[in-house]
Amino acid sequence: MYFERLIGGASIVFGGFLLFFLIPLQVTSQPGPIDPSLFPKIAAWLFILLGLVQLFARAQPVNFGWYEFARLAALAALVLAAAFVMPLAGFLPSAIALMAAVCAFMFERRYAWLAVTIVLVPAATWFVFVIVMGRPLPSIPF
Repeated sequence: MYFERLIGGASIVFGGFLLFFLIPLQVTSQPGPIDPSLFPKIAAWLFILLGLVQLFARAQPVNFGWYEFARLAALAALVLAAAFVMPLAGFLPSAIALMAAVCAFMFERRYAWLAVTIVLVPAATWFVFVIVMGRPLPSIPF
């Protein structure tokens, strides 16, 4: 129980650090319909809110073996690889490949969900950031 509360407290502190120090320092305000700091602030508030939930939640017994740890480590490596590939290949190809890998890790077999997750989620994300908000994402270099 102590470790879960420690993680919850650290999440609250990190969210506060993001909200009150890092976001105002690193994100500049620009005129437009949506403030560039909106999504980072939402993420910071989620850190704080979920940290509070973790802080006050009852501990549940966890059976976390090496197989789950290896899957988690492989998924983290895939996310890191996608972050390195994104400036080279562009947002859409790397996001689609990452979503396909995530679906494979989740053993998803429903084809409708696969199509929505692999293609439409990255395309909708690109549309919201590039078209609606006018914020550039890494483009395809060719």
